[in-house]
Parts: sequence; C-alpha cells; structure tokens
Amino acid sequence: MNEKLPAICAFLVDAERLKLVERKAYVSNVSRRENSAEHSWHLALGLLALARELDLEINLPRALAMAIIHDLCEIDAGDTPAYGPARADQHEAERKCIERLAGHGIEFGAELRELWLEYEAQETRESHWVKVLDRVMPFVVNLACEGRNWLEQSVSRSQVLRVSEPVRQYAPDVFSWMLERVDECVQKGWLRDG
Repeated sequence: MNEKLPAICAFLVDAERLKLVERKAYVSNVSRRENSAEHSWHLALGLLALARELDLEINLPRALAMAIIHDLCEIDAGDTPAYGPARADQHEAERKCIERLAGHGIEFGAELRELWLEYEAQETRESHWVKVLDRVMPFVVNLACEGRNWLEQSVSRSQVLRVSEPVRQYAPDVFSWMLERVDECVQKGWLRDG
C-alpha cells in the first residue's frame, strides 16, 4: 500500500492543476470566472440530480467518473470556450495530456484513458449524458448570470442552439425546456436574435 502512495499523490497533485484552468464562464454571482475543476464538479452534481430525478437508464458510477475526468485534458491543453474559435491542435493537445496523466504509474491511469476516450467517441449512453450536462450546466449558469457571458461575447440564438445540439439529440425533453429559455433570453436582450 505505502509503495503506491507516492505515485497516487503525484497524480492527485497533477490533477489538482485543473483548478488553475480559468474558463470564460462566470460563477452565478458574476464575482469571478469559474475554473474547469468547478465546472466538472457542477456537471457531475447535475448528472447525479438528473439521473435520480429522471430515472436515467445509465451506469451512474461510470458516468460520474467520466464527468469528473472529462476535462482533465485541459490541464495542458487549456479550455476552448464553446463560443470561441476552434483550435486545430486542441484534440491532439488534450490526448497528449490524458496520456501523460495516465502515465503516472497508478492502476487508475488505464481507466482514466478509457473513460476519456469513451467520452470523446460519444458512442455510449453514459458519454451522451455527460455531453448533455456539459452543455446544460453552463447554460443554467448563464441564465443565473442574466446572460453576462453571452453578452460579452455577442452570442446569438443560433450559436446557443448549435452548441446545444447534443442536448437536442440525446435529451429532447431537456432541449425543449432549453429552447423556451433561449427564446426568453432573446426577448430580454441577453442573446442576439439570429
């Protein structure tokens, strides 16, 4: 047991650096921007709540583990904002980070790699629901912030709908709820119409 602790601690200190990755989105009181670790925690909490309340037929422990690790790749690659320009090297930088983290010499490394690849492939119900929450949770916080993040980036209705496509595809009832909110946000001036 004791011989594993140095590798476990090295991994955990490395993974803790996710708290240093600042995102474009604000926390709900708009006092500061959130970090990627907070986003992952909030996503996992949202997934747990939806799974319980909507009786989702998923492997919840696997989905929660995936939710917690899905953005660890940002430690090295940084965050790519949903409404910002895409980076051509983003996926490769993220993959390299996951390989580095998985190489800490702990048994969890292989599972970490597997979960991340499953999330990226988007072929399982668990990965679909993590992606749904990856879109829903920032949307919910944007509502709480009265659209501040959208306003600062001059985000349009069509951009929100494009980013929310996984929700439409995998959780149409949730998407219907979001669509009503999007229309309200356009009326309030938080989103551009178009």
